[in-house]
Amino acid sequence: MAASVPAAADAPRVGIASAVAGDPTGKPPDEVERLLHVGLDVQAGEVITTGAADRAHLLFLDGTALTISSQAQVTLDRFVYDSDRKLGELAVTATKGVFRLVGGKISKKTPVVVTTPSGTITIRGGIAMFSVEPTKTTATFVFGYEMTLTSQGRTRSVTAPGFQVSAMRGQSPGMVSRVERAGLADSIGRLEGNGGKRDGSGDRAVKAAGLAEANSAKGPNSTGPLQGGPAPAPQGPGGPPRPGGFEQGPGPMPPQPLAGGGAPRPAP
Repeated sequence: MAASVPAAADAPRVGIASAVAGDPTGKPPDEVERLLHVGLDVQAGEVITTGAADRAHLLFLDGTALTISSQAQVTLDRFVYDSDRKLGELAVTATKGVFRLVGGKISKKTPVVVTTPSGTITIRGGIAMFSVEPTKTTATFVFGYEMTLTSQGRTRSVTAPGFQVSAMRGQSPGMVSRVERAGLADSIGRLEGNGGKRDGSGDRAVKAAGLAEANSAKGPNSTGPLQGGPAPAPQGPGGPPRPGGFEQGPGPMPPQPLAGGGAPRPAP
Protein backbone atom coordinates (compact mmCIF):
# COMPACT_ATOMS: atom_id res chain seq x y z
CA MET A 1 0.00 0.00 0.00
CA ALA A 2 1.27 3.47 -0.85
CA ALA A 3 2.27 5.68 2.05
CA SER A 4 2.29 9.46 2.25
CA VAL A 5 5.84 10.13 3.45
CA PRO A 6 8.31 12.96 2.98
CA ALA A 7 11.19 12.52 0.56
CA ALA A 8 14.62 11.88 1.95
CA ALA A 9 16.58 15.03 2.68
CA ASP A 10 19.42 14.12 0.34
CA ALA A 11 17.19 12.85 -2.50
CA PRO A 12 18.01 14.18 -6.00
CA ARG A 13 15.06 16.54 -6.37
CA VAL A 14 14.08 17.21 -9.99
CA GLY A 15 10.74 18.99 -9.58
CA ILE A 16 7.39 18.94 -7.79
CA ALA A 17 3.89 17.58 -8.17
CA SER A 18 2.01 20.82 -8.90
CA ALA A 19 -1.46 19.32 -9.35
CA VAL A 20 -2.97 15.91 -8.62
CA ALA A 21 -6.37 14.24 -8.90
CA GLY A 22 -7.24 11.00 -7.16
CA ASP A 23 -4.37 9.04 -5.62
CA PRO A 24 -1.39 8.91 -8.00
CA THR A 25 1.70 7.32 -6.52
CA GLY A 26 5.42 7.78 -6.80
CA LYS A 27 8.11 5.18 -6.12
CA PRO A 28 11.54 6.81 -5.65
CA PRO A 29 14.63 4.60 -5.94
CA ASP A 30 15.35 2.77 -2.68
CA GLU A 31 12.25 4.20 -0.98
CA VAL A 32 8.73 3.00 -0.33
CA GLU A 33 5.94 3.96 -2.68
CA ARG A 34 4.11 7.09 -1.54
CA LEU A 35 1.00 9.04 -2.48
CA LEU A 36 1.71 12.15 -4.51
CA HIS A 37 0.25 15.38 -3.20
CA VAL A 38 0.58 18.98 -4.33
CA GLY A 39 3.99 20.40 -3.46
CA LEU A 40 5.71 17.04 -2.97
CA ASP A 41 9.19 16.80 -4.46
CA VAL A 42 9.73 14.22 -7.19
CA GLN A 43 13.11 12.59 -7.64
CA ALA A 44 15.38 11.27 -10.36
CA GLY A 45 14.54 7.62 -11.01
CA GLU A 46 11.05 7.90 -9.51
CA VAL A 47 8.25 5.84 -11.07
CA ILE A 48 4.92 7.70 -11.26
CA THR A 49 1.79 5.56 -11.55
CA THR A 50 -1.87 6.58 -11.94
CA GLY A 51 -5.05 4.53 -11.65
CA ALA A 52 -8.37 4.83 -13.46
CA ALA A 53 -9.41 7.94 -11.51
CA ASP A 54 -5.97 9.53 -11.07
CA ARG A 55 -3.98 12.22 -12.87
CA ALA A 56 -0.84 14.17 -12.06
CA HIS A 57 0.93 17.28 -13.26
CA LEU A 58 4.70 17.61 -12.69
CA LEU A 59 6.81 20.75 -12.92
CA PHE A 60 10.55 20.23 -13.33
CA LEU A 61 13.19 22.64 -12.06
CA ASP A 62 13.84 24.05 -15.53
CA GLY A 63 10.15 24.83 -16.11
CA THR A 64 9.28 21.71 -18.11
CA ALA A 65 5.71 20.58 -17.40
CA LEU A 66 4.47 17.00 -17.77
CA THR A 67 0.78 16.13 -17.50
CA ILE A 68 0.09 12.44 -16.83
CA SER A 69 -3.25 10.84 -17.66
CA SER A 70 -5.20 8.18 -15.84
CA GLN A 71 -3.93 4.60 -16.09
CA ALA A 72 -0.41 5.72 -16.89
CA GLN A 73 3.13 4.99 -15.79
CA VAL A 74 6.30 7.01 -16.37
CA THR A 75 9.82 6.81 -14.98
CA LEU A 76 11.84 10.01 -14.48
CA ASP A 77 15.07 8.53 -15.80
CA ARG A 78 17.43 11.48 -15.98
CA PHE A 79 17.39 15.17 -15.09
CA VAL A 80 20.50 17.33 -15.14
CA TYR A 81 20.18 21.12 -15.12
CA ASP A 82 22.66 23.98 -14.86
CA SER A 83 20.48 26.94 -13.87
CA ASP A 84 23.27 29.46 -14.54
CA ARG A 85 23.83 28.33 -18.13
CA LYS A 86 20.22 27.13 -18.57
CA LEU A 87 21.47 23.86 -20.03
CA GLY A 88 20.77 20.27 -19.15
CA GLU A 89 19.21 16.93 -20.06
CA LEU A 90 15.79 15.44 -19.39
CA ALA A 91 14.83 11.86 -20.22
CA VAL A 92 11.80 9.79 -19.18
CA THR A 93 10.42 6.36 -19.99
CA ALA A 94 6.67 6.26 -20.65
CA THR A 95 5.33 2.72 -20.28
CA LYS A 96 1.63 3.42 -20.80
CA GLY A 97 -0.86 6.28 -20.80
CA VAL A 98 -1.37 9.68 -22.38
CA PHE A 99 1.00 12.57 -21.70
CA ARG A 100 1.38 16.24 -22.55
CA LEU A 101 4.84 17.76 -22.32
CA VAL A 102 5.50 21.50 -22.34
CA GLY A 103 9.20 22.08 -22.85
CA GLY A 104 11.16 24.28 -20.45
CA LYS A 105 14.60 25.83 -20.62
CA ILE A 106 16.37 22.52 -21.28
CA SER A 107 14.39 21.87 -24.47
CA LYS A 108 15.43 25.21 -25.96
CA LYS A 109 18.83 23.72 -26.75
CA THR A 110 18.61 20.00 -25.98
CA PRO A 111 15.63 17.84 -26.96
CA VAL A 112 13.69 16.12 -24.20
CA VAL A 113 13.85 12.35 -24.75
CA VAL A 114 10.86 10.07 -24.15
CA THR A 115 11.42 6.31 -24.47
CA THR A 116 8.36 4.12 -25.11
CA PRO A 117 7.90 0.40 -25.88
CA SER A 118 7.54 1.19 -29.61
CA GLY A 119 10.02 3.99 -30.16
CA THR A 120 11.81 7.08 -28.89
CA ILE A 121 10.32 10.59 -29.06
CA THR A 122 12.33 13.79 -28.90
CA ILE A 123 10.75 17.20 -28.30
CA ARG A 124 12.65 20.39 -28.96
CA GLY A 125 11.47 23.75 -27.68
CA GLY A 126 7.78 23.05 -27.79
CA ILE A 127 4.63 21.22 -26.78
CA ALA A 128 3.70 17.65 -27.67
CA MET A 129 1.15 15.03 -26.70
CA PHE A 130 1.88 11.33 -26.88
CA SER A 131 -0.21 8.23 -26.37
CA VAL A 132 1.62 5.09 -25.29
CA GLU A 133 0.22 1.56 -25.58
CA PRO A 134 2.06 -1.75 -25.22
CA THR A 135 2.41 -2.14 -29.01
CA LYS A 136 1.88 1.39 -30.37
CA THR A 137 3.10 4.94 -29.76
CA THR A 138 1.48 8.01 -31.29
CA ALA A 139 3.09 11.45 -30.93
CA THR A 140 1.31 14.70 -31.82
CA PHE A 141 3.19 17.95 -32.34
CA VAL A 142 1.24 20.88 -30.89
CA PHE A 143 3.72 23.75 -31.10
CA GLY A 144 7.44 24.47 -31.23
CA TYR A 145 10.49 23.67 -33.34
CA GLU A 146 10.66 19.94 -33.87
CA MET A 147 9.42 16.58 -32.65
CA THR A 148 10.82 13.25 -33.83
CA LEU A 149 9.84 9.61 -33.46
CA THR A 150 12.51 6.95 -33.99
CA SER A 151 11.94 3.21 -34.24
CA GLN A 152 13.90 0.37 -35.82
CA GLY A 153 16.71 2.77 -36.72
CA ARG A 154 14.45 5.11 -38.72
CA THR A 155 13.31 8.61 -37.75
CA ARG A 156 10.33 10.76 -38.70
CA SER A 157 10.55 14.50 -38.05
CA VAL A 158 7.52 16.74 -37.49
CA THR A 159 7.80 20.54 -37.54
CA ALA A 160 4.23 21.58 -38.43
CA PRO A 161 1.74 22.02 -35.56
CA GLY A 162 -1.25 19.70 -35.70
CA PHE A 163 0.58 16.75 -37.28
CA GLN A 164 1.28 13.36 -35.74
CA VAL A 165 3.25 10.19 -36.34
CA SER A 166 2.86 6.66 -35.00
CA ALA A 167 5.01 3.57 -34.67
CA MET A 168 3.99 -0.01 -34.01
CA ARG A 169 6.30 -2.06 -31.85
CA GLY A 170 9.02 -3.65 -33.97
CA GLN A 171 8.23 -1.49 -37.01
CA SER A 172 9.51 1.77 -38.48
CA PRO A 173 7.44 4.94 -37.93
CA GLY A 174 4.54 5.48 -40.33
CA MET A 175 3.87 8.54 -42.45
CA VAL A 176 3.31 11.92 -40.83
CA SER A 177 -0.35 12.92 -41.02
CA ARG A 178 -2.60 15.79 -40.01
CA VAL A 179 -4.77 15.22 -36.96
CA GLU A 180 -8.15 16.84 -36.49
CA ARG A 181 -9.02 18.28 -33.09
CA ALA A 182 -11.81 15.71 -32.71
CA GLY A 183 -9.22 12.99 -33.10
CA LEU A 184 -7.62 14.00 -29.81
CA ALA A 185 -10.85 14.05 -27.77
CA ASP A 186 -10.09 10.77 -26.01
CA SER A 187 -6.52 11.75 -25.16
CA ILE A 188 -7.56 15.17 -23.88
CA GLY A 189 -10.32 13.53 -21.85
CA ARG A 190 -7.80 11.26 -20.13
CA LEU A 191 -5.54 14.23 -19.38
CA GLU A 192 -8.25 16.56 -18.14
CA GLY A 193 -10.58 13.95 -16.70
CA ASN A 194 -13.75 15.56 -18.01
CA GLY A 195 -15.02 13.31 -20.74
CA GLY A 196 -12.96 14.88 -23.49
CA LYS A 197 -13.92 18.49 -22.82
CA ARG A 198 -10.77 20.48 -22.33
CA ASP A 199 -10.96 22.74 -19.26
CA GLY A 200 -7.33 23.88 -19.31
CA SER A 201 -6.57 22.74 -15.75
CA GLY A 202 -3.11 21.52 -16.71
CA ASP A 203 -2.29 24.78 -18.46
CA ARG A 204 -3.56 26.79 -15.48
CA ALA A 205 -1.27 24.81 -13.19
CA VAL A 206 1.70 25.93 -15.28
CA LYS A 207 0.62 29.58 -15.18
CA ALA A 208 -0.16 29.48 -11.47
CA ALA A 209 3.40 28.37 -10.80
CA GLY A 210 4.75 31.40 -12.65
CA LEU A 211 6.26 29.32 -15.44
CA ALA A 212 4.20 30.54 -18.40
CA GLU A 213 6.99 32.80 -19.59
CA ALA A 214 9.84 30.49 -18.56
CA ASN A 215 8.81 27.60 -20.77
CA SER A 216 6.71 26.88 -23.85
CA ALA A 217 3.35 27.33 -22.12
CA LYS A 218 2.36 30.27 -24.29
CA GLY A 219 0.13 27.88 -26.19
CA PRO A 220 -0.22 27.02 -29.87
CA ASN A 221 -1.79 30.34 -30.90
CA SER A 222 0.95 32.58 -29.52
CA THR A 223 3.05 34.69 -31.86
CA GLY A 224 6.63 35.80 -31.57
CA PRO A 225 9.75 33.86 -30.56
CA LEU A 226 9.12 30.74 -28.52
CA GLN A 227 10.24 30.92 -24.88
CA GLY A 228 11.23 34.55 -25.28
CA GLY A 229 14.32 33.93 -27.38
CA PRO A 230 15.61 32.94 -30.81
CA ALA A 231 15.10 29.49 -32.22
CA PRO A 232 17.77 26.91 -31.45
CA ALA A 233 19.97 26.09 -34.41
CA PRO A 234 19.91 24.14 -36.58
CA GLN A 235 16.19 24.05 -37.27
CA GLY A 236 14.34 20.93 -38.33
CA PRO A 237 13.97 20.13 -42.02
CA GLY A 238 10.51 21.69 -42.09
CA GLY A 239 11.85 25.17 -41.28
CA PRO A 240 10.75 27.51 -38.48
CA PRO A 241 7.57 26.85 -36.51
CA ARG A 242 4.27 28.09 -37.85
CA PRO A 243 2.06 29.83 -35.27
CA GLY A 244 -1.37 28.31 -34.80
CA GLY A 245 -2.70 25.01 -33.60
CA PHE A 246 -5.05 22.56 -35.21
CA GLU A 247 -6.95 23.16 -38.40
CA GLN A 248 -10.01 25.34 -37.88
CA GLY A 249 -13.31 24.62 -39.60
CA PRO A 250 -14.52 21.54 -41.47
CA GLY A 251 -12.77 19.79 -44.30
CA PRO A 252 -9.15 19.00 -45.01
CA MET A 253 -6.49 21.58 -45.79
CA PRO A 254 -5.20 21.78 -49.38
CA PRO A 255 -2.59 19.11 -50.15
CA GLN A 256 0.90 20.03 -49.02
CA PRO A 257 4.14 18.20 -48.25
CA LEU A 258 4.08 16.44 -44.92
CA ALA A 259 6.30 17.78 -42.18
CA GLY A 260 9.66 16.16 -42.49
CA GLY A 261 8.72 14.97 -46.00
CA GLY A 262 9.92 11.96 -47.90
CA ALA A 263 11.03 8.61 -46.61
CA PRO A 264 12.17 8.29 -43.01
CA ARG A 265 15.83 9.08 -42.54
CA PRO A 266 18.32 6.89 -40.72
CA ALA A 267 18.54 7.64 -37.00
CA PRO A 268 21.70 9.48 -35.98
